[in-house]
Amino acid sequence: MGGVVVSRVAALRNPRFRVLLASQTAAVMGEQMLAVAITVAVVDAGGDAVALGLVLAVRGITLVAFLPAGGVWADRLQRRRLMTGAYAAQGLVAGTLAVPAVLPVGAAAAAVFVLGIAEAFVRPAFNGLLRGVLADEERVSGRSLVSVSIRTGIMVGPVVCVAVIAAFGTQAAYVITLVVFAAAALAFWRVAEPRREPAPRASFAADIRAGVAEAGSRPWVRAILVFSAVNLMFVLAPTQVLLPIVSTAEFGSPAVYGVALTCYGVGGLVGGLLTMAWRPRWPGAVALAAMALYAAAPASLILSTEAWPVFVAYAVAGAGVEIYAIHWEVALQREIPDHLIGRISSFAWLCSFGLSPFGQALTGPLAELTSPATVLGAAAALILVLPPALLLVKGMPYFRTQA
Repeated sequence: MGGVVVSRVAALRNPRFRVLLASQTAAVMGEQMLAVAITVAVVDAGGDAVALGLVLAVRGITLVAFLPAGGVWADRLQRRRLMTGAYAAQGLVAGTLAVPAVLPVGAAAAAVFVLGIAEAFVRPAFNGLLRGVLADEERVSGRSLVSVSIRTGIMVGPVVCVAVIAAFGTQAAYVITLVVFAAAALAFWRVAEPRREPAPRASFAADIRAGVAEAGSRPWVRAILVFSAVNLMFVLAPTQVLLPIVSTAEFGSPAVYGVALTCYGVGGLVGGLLTMAWRPRWPGAVALAAMALYAAAPASLILSTEAWPVFVAYAVAGAGVEIYAIHWEVALQREIPDHLIGRISSFAWLCSFGLSPFGQALTGPLAELTSPATVLGAAAALILVLPPALLLVKGMPYFRTQA
């Protein structure tokens, strides 16, 4: 029994992974703290909802615009250097924001622009670094532990930031965030990245085409990328947008919205722990079945007359999404060659998150044209129907390329 337990956390026996995990946990906390601090500063400076929305939108738009470049350079350069540089840049932003007593909206937008660029390089570089550090038998436990650390950072970071702001002010929060990013950058610099042959240098367009060709040569990868985009546009984004609207209209309080999001995060944490403990023979089938559990979220907003079923549904949805994401990312790290993993990871992020602003913008007109219940019902139906259909794609049940 003891041997089974150890095997579930096999990645922790890898000293390089332990440094990577600690670094990523600190970095995620720093990202969350900085986002909260900038938001509070914009509001304190007199920014209205429109100004705040524009500032926050800059990050998402910049991330989408620079992700392909981040993927290419993650395959060209040492990934630990990219991570170090990206987090050093975010620390520099935090330090710069700590200087003025009042943060102008324009300065906040400029800061968020830099953060979006840094994030575009961090995401593919981290996936590539994780692939190189972990052995095959450590991949599932390693990715599950990363999931747990990310969820922990997402939940702890905002709480710490709000507490610091309440006690010492926004500038103190920036200073602490600077220290956190400096520690993360130093830790990433110390990660012993395995030696590898960098991708053959070609033009940027040729590098992108090589990544697209690699994804296209694997039917299950191609199908999941398309599914991710459809899922984001017509399932995840509408449910995110309509949650605060429906919760306020049906339950008379926006508190249901906040608690549901917390339950979603807790569910994701549980999903990461479950994935660490279970090694299914058919990871693709399990991942898609888990993703179908997200139907509970939009369905609960239509059917529930009390708040607690919504909380349960969001916890189930969070667990399902995390189980799906872990198995999908582990499969990419196992199947995609090292010199292409950065680009494929950037494509995966684009399909999974890049279309979010468009899906969110489309939800309002669709809800007005039909009704929120109709949009949510369509979202629930889609996520119940699409995953089983995807199992017909070659290699999908195993998330593995078949001869």
